Amino acid sequence: MPAMSQRLTFTTASVQNLVISNPTDALYYEVLTPVWESHLTTVRRLDTRTERYDAVGSIRNQSGKPVAVNMYGGEFMNEELWLRKIEGESRHSRWEFDDGEGNYFSWAVAGPNFELRSIDEGGAQSPKPIATFYPHKRYVMVGMISQQAFLEIEPSVVDSLDTILVSLLVLAKKRRKHSL
Repeated sequence: MPAMSQRLTFTTASVQNLVISNPTDALYYEVLTPVWESHLTTVRRLDTRTERYDAVGSIRNQSGKPVAVNMYGGEFMNEELWLRKIEGESRHSRWEFDDGEGNYFSWAVAGPNFELRSIDEGGAQSPKPIATFYPHKRYVMVGMISQQAFLEIEPSVVDSLDTILVSLLVLAKKRRKHSL
């Protein structure tokens, strides 16, 4: 019997300040962009055993657009080098990155959603997405939110979730600034 996918819900429509978690809060992330430091978005993961937050990544913003990323307190890296855009046919681009552990992934736009696929040593993408991001929906396109955004992930990607979430936040910020 295949393992069940997990759904991580995004608490707000903002990608600046929100909580991302599964129903049991076993996977729990906090995304913060303080007003006094609006150029820096920090992603922290709650360690449920110690009940402490661990910083997993930061996104440096300029005029609301992501320009640099760091993971686990390392050096900031140019966002375009960290999340590499691969031009595709008919304006179908994808964005590749690695998790620092030798695993390679690729995000692609699929209608309003983003789909994540793994990439093998030969550069081939997995046939099925291993994660799909569904953005929030609003009543009549403007009013209150009718469905919160969520990320559906396969169990195989949980070990790379820190990097996957930071890359997704970068793409979501770029989409909102129309700079994909």
